[in-house]
Amino acid sequence: MIIILPWAVEAQGKLVTSQKSVIIPAGSYTPFFITKSDKPLKIASFKMDETAVTNVEFLEFVKANAQWRKSKINRLFADSNYLKNWEGDLDIGAANKNIYNSPVVYVSWFAAKAYSEWKNKQLPTVAQWELAANGRPKNIKYKTLTDYILGWYEKPNPPILPNVKSTYQNEYGLYDMHGLIWEWTFNFNSFIGSTDTRGNTQVDANNFCAGGAVNVKNKADYASFMRYSYRGSLKGNYCIGNLGFRCVQNLTSHD
Repeated sequence: MIIILPWAVEAQGKLVTSQKSVIIPAGSYTPFFITKSDKPLKIASFKMDETAVTNVEFLEFVKANAQWRKSKINRLFADSNYLKNWEGDLDIGAANKNIYNSPVVYVSWFAAKAYSEWKNKQLPTVAQWELAANGRPKNIKYKTLTDYILGWYEKPNPPILPNVKSTYQNEYGLYDMHGLIWEWTFNFNSFIGSTDTRGNTQVDANNFCAGGAVNVKNKADYASFMRYSYRGSLKGNYCIGNLGFRCVQNLTSHD
């Protein structure tokens, strides 16, 4: 059960305590790094949460899963920054009333994966995330989505992270795919062809050229280069102040 204090409701309006998922149609994903086959990958249709997971949602998770609380977390699974902006194990904090409905950050890949599984969902693969994030924006004042992304990259992190749905919505009904936070993906560093268990390593090893780290499709695509470089710099236990996540689900025959 989530305990919502009156001041939190007043400050935040309607809190995001459960996610609405939207269907992302099947499509193709062209890897940023040159592959041996050099062909786009076909992506089956899937569901994705319309926003990043919020602090209030993650609070529900840690209440139900004591091993993921600040004081109990194993440092193999999260570094010392884990939930550092929360006041306590089960307390986001009265001083943090403005972030109840903001994306949860300072969470590791392991914590994000555990949350997703608790919700009977998964973290999106890089291909799924990129396909979904490439949806046409509905309400940005920039000529292109790339211009918008580059404009966001140039700005410093705000001292107080804005609430979800504070940037733009894209054609699929997803909010804040760019412009609010960076987001974990299931196989966030698999593009370098590692033997990491977070990706389909057999596919990774077969697909990518030996020089894949420098052979990219479009060297002028600075926005993508920054995004993939950022992913490649991460480790699974990192907890960073502008890095959160959202979840996906595979479609069933009933969807």
